[in-house]
Amino acid sequence: MFHMLNHATFKAALFMSAGIVDHEARTRDVCRLGGLLRLMPVSSVLAILAAGSMAGLPLLNGFLSKEMMLEATAGTDIGGIPYLVPALATLAAVFSVAYSARMAIHTYFGPVRDDYPHHPHDPPVGMWGPIAVLVALVVAIGLAPTLAGPVVARTSMAVIGTDALPYYSLAIWHGLTPALFMSALAFAVGAIMLKGYEGLSRWHASLPRPDAKRMFDAAVSGLIAVSRVVTHRLHTGSLQQYMAVILVTVVAVGSTAFLAAFQVGSHALGGRETLPANLPAIAVWGVLMATCAAVVVVHRNRLLTLILTSVAGLVVSLAFLQFSAPDLALTQISVEVVTTILLLLALNLMPRRSEAVESLRRRLGGGLIAVVAGAGVGALSYAVMTRDIASISQYHLEQSRPGGGGTNVVNVILVDFRGFDTFGEIIVLGIAALSIAAMLHSALRGASARRLDAMRPGMESADAHPLLLVVATRVLLPLALTVGVYIFLRGHNEPGGGFIAGLIVAIALIMQYLASGYSWAASRARLDARGMIGAGILIAGMTGIGALIFDAPFLSTSYDYFHLPLIGEFELATAMAFDLGVFLTVVGTVLLALVEIARIERRAERERVPEGPMDVLLHSDDDRAPKAASSERNEV
Repeated sequence: MFHMLNHATFKAALFMSAGIVDHEARTRDVCRLGGLLRLMPVSSVLAILAAGSMAGLPLLNGFLSKEMMLEATAGTDIGGIPYLVPALATLAAVFSVAYSARMAIHTYFGPVRDDYPHHPHDPPVGMWGPIAVLVALVVAIGLAPTLAGPVVARTSMAVIGTDALPYYSLAIWHGLTPALFMSALAFAVGAIMLKGYEGLSRWHASLPRPDAKRMFDAAVSGLIAVSRVVTHRLHTGSLQQYMAVILVTVVAVGSTAFLAAFQVGSHALGGRETLPANLPAIAVWGVLMATCAAVVVVHRNRLLTLILTSVAGLVVSLAFLQFSAPDLALTQISVEVVTTILLLLALNLMPRRSEAVESLRRRLGGGLIAVVAGAGVGALSYAVMTRDIASISQYHLEQSRPGGGGTNVVNVILVDFRGFDTFGEIIVLGIAALSIAAMLHSALRGASARRLDAMRPGMESADAHPLLLVVATRVLLPLALTVGVYIFLRGHNEPGGGFIAGLIVAIALIMQYLASGYSWAASRARLDARGMIGAGILIAGMTGIGALIFDAPFLSTSYDYFHLPLIGEFELATAMAFDLGVFLTVVGTVLLALVEIARIERRAERERVPEGPMDVLLHSDDDRAPKAASSERNEV
């Protein structure tokens, strides 16, 4: 720290001195300078003192820090060679003396020249005044090094994090030490190098000089070429290849850990008692296995594959119910419904069947990766579930009511104990939705729209908006919204919460678009999907900031009980505001995806899309529906 302080003073003074020389003489070329001490004495004296400190002249602060550094290297060895580090430190000091002396002598001493690019003289005090302040510190610390003691001590203690510092001595004279002899040797050799500078300069000029710019350009060109090759090999646009690389990497890392643990004999079956498998569980497991096998057989049929894969989500929901987790089961089934509907809409823009993988090698390789990865995940799950491990779950169960004010442990974990994770997840969800919408926007026109039009199947529904479905969805909409509000309000103490409520409301709104058409639904909606995402994240963030105002950690929740006539006692928690942010983000994300798919569907149509239910204009103001739908708004 002492050397950093000294280095900052003399080096900053030298930088500003170089600026003064350039300003006055219009050049910084040492070969075109000399004799400036007579023409600009004040600036020259300041620069010479700073250069002397950089060289390590006694009675200047650079001498003190250099002596301390040389003393530290004198007792250091590397690889059992005791003199290597001291020799290198002395060599560095030699060059420091040589270039400092050359800069001072060749710039400021010698006869005055008559071929300066501009006649130099001392600048105003506003230019050399700051240098004088720094040089004053150079001289003051050099004469009285204890002046820097308090600053060095406080800074060093802050860096090493302790109140006790190792021994050090800030003094001008430390006796005849190895550092003093190393410094004297550096001055002697540096003076010799300065004396023979012209010969050394001619010898240096005779050496071959590599062109640094050409070397830099060649290095950059080589890196670009390598990057292009790597990019073309990795970014092939094949999702199958990307998944293969990810899974192979995961399997390789997991296998390495498995083999390392196997060598020390740490693999053993867990001692935790397992639950007996009842008949319904075995039957559901058999359905899941049959479905997975069917997906492998009919994977080229996109629609059938989507329907079969949704069975896996249904089985997971049943598993949650089996293990008394209705909150998770409700979330899982809601996610399955939303994703299935959105994927069905997206599949309408794609060919019915995917391209066949003709290569037997690729099919066998993909099958091998799938089997190994699946077996690894299964074995890992079995190992975790059959071992007695320390878990934070008991803490969550005990503190859910007193700490979070709710009896629904899952919801309290999401909005309180791990609220920061949930906050990050809704941010990622919003970013993903906006990114997908931005990418899909390119499919509204041009080559992308024409390609989608060519891929779509030729059959179209004769009745785009069946009247029975239209009436049913409109009647059920208020009921679905009521259920969503109910699920939202009860989520802190019963199965529910903002995420599930958002999915329920999103399903209700999706059904309006499916039944009555994009034009009809969009012309009557007044909420912007992007605005809902932004508002949800903002509300969740402001909930966390509100905790900081009351000197609580970010996203800490508080709750209390209130009493109203006719209603009775009820609880209000700040977590409800956070849950509202989750609700808005989920609804906005789903509707934004729905709107973008619908807009692409309209632009990719070869024929006119039915604008309303049964193509019957029920009200005179419906005439404005096509206009609203054809606009570029992203309202939902």
